[in-house]
Amino acid sequence: MSEKHIQGLTRSRLCELLDGMRSRRAVLLGDMCLNVYWFADMTQSKLSRETPHFPLPVVREVMSAGAGGNAAVNLAALCESVTPVGVIGNDWRGDCLCRVLAERGINTACLLTVSGRVTNAYCKPMRRGYAGVDVEDPRIDFEASEPLDREAEDQLLDRLEEACRGADVLCVSDQFAFGCVSERVRRRVCELAEGGLLTVVDSRYRIGLYRHCILKPNEIECARALGHEDTFLGAKNADEEKARAAALSLAEQTASEICLTLGERGCLILRGGEVSRIEAVPTNPPIDVVGAGDCFLSAFSLALAAGASSHEAGVIGSMASAICVKKLNTTGSADRQELLALLEKQGE
Repeated sequence: MSEKHIQGLTRSRLCELLDGMRSRRAVLLGDMCLNVYWFADMTQSKLSRETPHFPLPVVREVMSAGAGGNAAVNLAALCESVTPVGVIGNDWRGDCLCRVLAERGINTACLLTVSGRVTNAYCKPMRRGYAGVDVEDPRIDFEASEPLDREAEDQLLDRLEEACRGADVLCVSDQFAFGCVSERVRRRVCELAEGGLLTVVDSRYRIGLYRHCILKPNEIECARALGHEDTFLGAKNADEEKARAAALSLAEQTASEICLTLGERGCLILRGGEVSRIEAVPTNPPIDVVGAGDCFLSAFSLALAAGASSHEAGVIGSMASAICVKKLNTTGSADRQELLALLEKQGE
């Protein structure tokens, strides 16, 4: 009887790679963010005596790491040494984020606290009525609105250098308009990558500005980097050759290798002169896609650091994302046991 596998990745090979991933030393440079979920039981709400509003009676509060913080949590689920490098403010959100990371065993010594700066946060009020269904209200966002000053940049660069000594992989999560990856910091990231440090970058707005890295854009980010409209690659029936051509163009433009994620259609990887096409692992609703990109970034990067081929790393990233999206109302992660269980369930 043949061994179970997902797209050619067998259980024995997955175990071998997971063992290697566990011992890798990972650095996560990126925009730290706190996710807050406030669950309100509206059956307990009564009209306010002071205002014409029904308040939200919060019965449960859940906090998790978001953006770069979530990528760090996902790395920690699969390896023993993770060092996040980023910036937080001296506010309650920064304190809560450090506590959330510490609870996952993540050392926050390389996070830089900048007085007066806002710690990024997404706060999500969730209402539940008699039907017992959670409905999300408009999100309340806290986001830094000014670039780092020169002194903060210098301190952040010092911490990045310290963290990258002896590292096996550098993951970059560049998500906010005024995040920690300034032009100077990005230039140093590119130098580290050109110098031989395995560097995988996820950037919402600036993926086309990185060079000599492995870039992980989604379809919209890739289209924007090439100067196209968002819909150029985003439609479900987008032409496969168009996606391949776009990935090749981005690779040439940035002197980088590319992992183009295609949502429910999987991903396309251009690395080492080879092209790998990986199908998404099937998932049934309900799903929550929040954090799925961070989950893919972490699993994919660690797999490459452990010696996986591009195809194997893409399959592991897709498996991790499939596990993540089944975790509702939180930024989920995927660990060793969950990946092995998924292979057993989905294996051909």
